[in-house]
Amino acid sequence: MLDPQHLLWTQIAAGVCLLIFAGQIFNLLRMRSQMRAAESWSKTEGVITVSKVNQPPSHVSDDLNDASPIIRYRYNAGGKDLESDRIMAGGQPLTTRVLAIRQVARYPVGARVDVYVDPHDSSNVLLEPGTKNNLAALLAVAIVFGAIAAILTAHALAGKVLYTSNGVPLFAFALPALAILGAVASFASFIRGRRLARASARWPTAAGTITTADVIEEEIEEANNERTSIRKIHRYQVDLRYAYQVGKRDFVGTAENWGWTGIYGLRELAEKAAGRYAPGQPVTVYYDPARPGNAVLEPGTRKGSMAPLVFSVLAGGIGAVMLAVFINVGFSG
Repeated sequence: MLDPQHLLWTQIAAGVCLLIFAGQIFNLLRMRSQMRAAESWSKTEGVITVSKVNQPPSHVSDDLNDASPIIRYRYNAGGKDLESDRIMAGGQPLTTRVLAIRQVARYPVGARVDVYVDPHDSSNVLLEPGTKNNLAALLAVAIVFGAIAAILTAHALAGKVLYTSNGVPLFAFALPALAILGAVASFASFIRGRRLARASARWPTAAGTITTADVIEEEIEEANNERTSIRKIHRYQVDLRYAYQVGKRDFVGTAENWGWTGIYGLRELAEKAAGRYAPGQPVTVYYDPARPGNAVLEPGTRKGSMAPLVFSVLAGGIGAVMLAVFINVGFSG
């Protein structure tokens, strides 16, 4: 049995997690509603005035979500000149430096963009009304806190730590559950990528030009278990950018294909991948007719597209093995 103090803290923790879970679900539904409404808003022309990455000076590791893209644009609505920095529903979350650089690259200063304007409030605008990045993040957080809240609530109601018949704590089953959840999410990403590959092969094309084909170096500091020494790990990614025009709008794309972003342990491998393109090289750009800013150079290639499936199989296998072991140890006679 839990003593009164531990029971009280378990009840408090369960309540806090339930509140966070409820808040995430509320924000999820509200954001989904905003995204659907925004896709039918009227469009007006805007011009990018600021495009930079905000990052703290004491940046330690490129794995940290400590950077944010700062993108501001000017537009005219209702006879007024206005400014905004809203890109997608839910605002701009903190992200890694590399991902922030990639988003900023899509909106260089001076570029003309389509601004979606709320007919009831001209200051309520978005550049990417259909982007679901924030939606996926909210869903993931909601699932995690929902699982934690369920476990803590069960313990609080029982007034004790719950075990299987053979003494395995029930909260241990959260580990294989999270692994299996990761596998499902990765498999969904694989299916989405294959659907995009098939659909984008039929998208209209535009003439584009490579503007950047370089290598980004990331430095990660890794401490040992005793934190007595720090080892620096270097990773490399390809910084690819290409300019193209649809109608009277200028766009900058950063995606080569629909696979996951390639991360290399050796600079030579990243330079070889980047060497497939050169600044000034003409390319054919496949763009989404509904959202021309969503584009790719190689829509049908399978390069990199198997990574989500491989990760899904690995995570699912690990989760299944863990679950089988826990069930066997916890419930076997």
